[in-house]
Amino acid sequence: MKKASLGWNNEHTTIAVLLIIVAALLLYIAFTPTSSCPGCNAIVSFVFSPNAQPEVISFINSAKESVDIEMYVFTSDDVIKALSDAEKRGVKVRVIMEPRVDDSRKQKVFDTLSALGIEMRWASMSYKLTHSKFVIVDGKKALVGSINFSKSALNDNREAAVEVEGAKVSEIVAVFEEDWQKATASVS
Repeated sequence: MKKASLGWNNEHTTIAVLLIIVAALLLYIAFTPTSSCPGCNAIVSFVFSPNAQPEVISFINSAKESVDIEMYVFTSDDVIKALSDAEKRGVKVRVIMEPRVDDSRKQKVFDTLSALGIEMRWASMSYKLTHSKFVIVDGKKALVGSINFSKSALNDNREAAVEVEGAKVSEIVAVFEEDWQKATASVS
């Protein structure tokens, strides 16, 4: 007797898991009582890759005062250009990168951004890894998710991020400020 097959493979399983995660996040947002955050009125939108690069660049380009970034993998020339353009507009740009990423390009990116006038630091070694991937614009909105600043993450992989505006952004600002204080200008 032949066993019936649903035709599922690893790709189907990955997609199903991602859909479950997104559904859980939506349910959490929908059913979280607003009394836990009076006056938050958070605006939430989603960014998905493949092809997230235009949205990420647009998010950075929306900055008027500041861009703070904590990023695990950072190799995108297009994001480097967007940050350079922001700095030229008078936007204060600070970036924390993870020094333990096994990628020979990380030091070049760090040095390039530094040479462009962007404040750069290496993530603290007090954590096993700094695997965060977030961008804060003007201290008022944040893009948080799985999207690294690499060509594959921005353009080819299935990645997801949440863009949040509102009072809750202050929590991620506080995390960035704490990590910035712990971060160093050189890898120790």
